[in-house]
Amino acid sequence: MGLDNISRHERELGSYALEQLRQLPEVTIYGHSIESEAVISFNVGTIHHMDIGTLLDRLGIAVRTGHHCAQPLMDRLGVLGTVRASFALYNTKDEVDALVSGLKRVITMF
Repeated sequence: MGLDNISRHERELGSYALEQLRQLPEVTIYGHSIESEAVISFNVGTIHHMDIGTLLDRLGIAVRTGHHCAQPLMDRLGVLGTVRASFALYNTKDEVDALVSGLKRVITMF
């Protein structure tokens, strides 16, 4: 595939994911001044990040939760932790759509 193609794919997925997540008013995205990031940290309203991770996991959607080795930053931001979605070569737009759909479902539970 080549590194350039892999990089382009990851940037495109990251941009697509940001676009989709920004359509959910409950979602707060952290640290994205660049549209090409393939790693997105976010929270959803007042729902605890670990609850989001657990519920998404039950829907078959893998994300990370916690302070991601950035606890001083989390303290500075005043958040306990975040949910982190990461996209790579093997991910697809369908998986981004599944994440967004899963988040919509989680939002209705709270």
